[in-house]
Amino acid sequence: MAQYCSGCGVSLPGGARFCSACGRAVIEPGPVAADFASRPASPPWGPLTRPLAGRKLAGVCRGLANQYGWDITLTRVIAVLLAVLVFPIGLVAYALFWVMVPEEPPMVAPTSNLNITT
Repeated sequence: MAQYCSGCGVSLPGGARFCSACGRAVIEPGPVAADFASRPASPPWGPLTRPLAGRKLAGVCRGLANQYGWDITLTRVIAVLLAVLVFPIGLVAYALFWVMVPEEPPMVAPTSNLNITT
């Protein structure tokens, strides 16, 4: 099976560890079972958080939509339908998410250490 560089697309010899054209490291596919044992427990895109911007009540639906790439309107409609149709379970699930999922840290304005005297 021929190998190609993922950066520049140049054909690589069989035992290459780096691309001769761009210098990018060649990533070889490994066994699937061994790959699961070495992976971290958290997803690569970060932990689930409730955002401060764009939320309606507590940010649970916005956080879930941001985390998994879902449409926010559809996520909110499903949350309301669960709260109404499956009355106590939907509200309890929302309350649990509200309590268990942390808020994202607030953005702090950068400070300057320059002593400007005029």
